Amino acid sequence: MVDATIHAGYAFHTLPAAWGEVLGRFDAGAMRFVEAPALILNGEKDTVFRADEADFARAHPHARVELIPRARHLANFDAPDAFTDAVRRFARQLPAVS
Repeated sequence: MVDATIHAGYAFHTLPAAWGEVLGRFDAGAMRFVEAPALILNGEKDTVFRADEADFARAHPHARVELIPRARHLANFDAPDAFTDAVRRFARQLPAVS
């Protein structure tokens, strides 16, 4: 699956720089400024990102935490159907925009 993803154009080599920007600029406190509903979606076995998920959830008044069972950090690769179902469930509960 990883080879197919890379072949389709996913640039894994850019991840270190991208994550440096994300982790350097966005922490749980930044969630106070997110006005939209938020889904905090982690793999059950992603110990690194799960370590802070409660802080992120507490910082946002409308955050929802959901776990993908038995998945690691790349839950969308480990359990693509469960990941997609979780995103769809979240999207369906969003208010309609007129």
